[in-house]
Amino acid sequence: MNKFINDIFQTKYRRIISAVFFLLIIFGLHFLIPAEDNLFILIMGIAFIIFYEIVLIRYRQPVERAAEMAEDLVYGKYKKRITESAKNSELSRLYQSLNHLAANLEIMTKSYQTQEDRLATLIENIGSGLIFIDNHGRINLLNKTYRETFQVKTNNWSDKTYYEVIPYQEVIDIIDETFSTERRLSKQVLLPVHIERKHFDVSCAPILAQQKRLQGIVVVFHDITELKKLEKMRKDFVANVSHELKTPVTSLIGFTETLLDGAMDDSELKTKFLNIILNESKRLQSLIQDLLELSKIEQEHFTIKWQSVSLKDIVEETLIILKEKANQKSIILEVLPSSNGLALGDPYRIQQMIINLVTNAIAYTPSGGHVWIQVKDKGNDYIELMVKDTGIGISEDQIPRIFERFYRVDKGRSRNQGGTGLGLAIVKHLVEAHNGRIDVSSEIGKGTTFAITFNKAKEKGDVIH
Repeated sequence: MNKFINDIFQTKYRRIISAVFFLLIIFGLHFLIPAEDNLFILIMGIAFIIFYEIVLIRYRQPVERAAEMAEDLVYGKYKKRITESAKNSELSRLYQSLNHLAANLEIMTKSYQTQEDRLATLIENIGSGLIFIDNHGRINLLNKTYRETFQVKTNNWSDKTYYEVIPYQEVIDIIDETFSTERRLSKQVLLPVHIERKHFDVSCAPILAQQKRLQGIVVVFHDITELKKLEKMRKDFVANVSHELKTPVTSLIGFTETLLDGAMDDSELKTKFLNIILNESKRLQSLIQDLLELSKIEQEHFTIKWQSVSLKDIVEETLIILKEKANQKSIILEVLPSSNGLALGDPYRIQQMIINLVTNAIAYTPSGGHVWIQVKDKGNDYIELMVKDTGIGISEDQIPRIFERFYRVDKGRSRNQGGTGLGLAIVKHLVEAHNGRIDVSSEIGKGTTFAITFNKAKEKGDVIH
């Protein structure tokens, strides 16, 4: 009720209510004062009303406008401005000050909001997982990268303590130590994520106020799994190269020393040892060539000389080179009925892929086996090159590894026939350079099929820039 009455007196009808109120007072005085003084009282009442209105208009209403605007500023409404100019210089200064204050607050709020939005966007999209924990151990914020990396639903994590929701004891221990020491800590940990195990560099940094009071900590999860893999690949590569080079070099030194120690006098033994030295030298030369070739393909400036080429023609030319190698093992090389379609690629690099695949097929196929090559039209956009053999096959668990450097399905067979273990690694990189795809299917004891998919070209011989 009091609010209702107050609202009435704050409305535009306030002047009318005030005038009626004063007229009632005058009317009441009419009965208390002699009649001859009524005119004087009426004049004085009207004068009082006029004086009240003047004071109201000149002072009270401007002050009320200023008070309303100040209340709006308190509640964050910065767009309002007082446009009426006050006749009183002091009120005019007050209006100007309030307008300047509102304008400055609006600018500051927009700037703060912009910075807040930028910071939120940065936190959400930064490449590392982030968790903010307050000084009571409650989780205040997690970013999108953390949720995606660890594949967890964090809807109920807010305001819960870190040791209630973080499932990794190693991480909890790091956070505990950061709270205890108030110093930045960093540690590399191996954590299970879904069906994988990933390496993370976990860093915890304390958030300190001006008086160096702990306000909380921020935990950063940087996924270094790929770096660890690359480091392992580098170590494996060095070890494998050392091993592959050691064998032929040891043979060369051993047989050369034997010859120098007197075996040269035995014509038959000398011929045998020299043949071994020649074969080991060729193997060493082949290994070095493949290493140089792989290094060249992996370099950033490696380019493909794009042309429209006939895969069928390249296959037929390549089989002439490999015919003798197949005959040595009585293996039949056969080109199945093939498409005359054109592929987009580098003819030299495509021939290199075919040589490596067919050589591999011959190496892993027993004597009297069969190797087929075929070019298939796969529709408007793609053309496929298939190499199939009746070799020893590859187990399912080995297939993902056959494109690794120096990986061999049968180490003895490949090494004895001069294989370097780099052929399929070269093929994989060349296929990727051609924007193609390579698929493998195999069955132990029955053979293996490699299929490379190329992009189709339009006209033969055209060089593509």
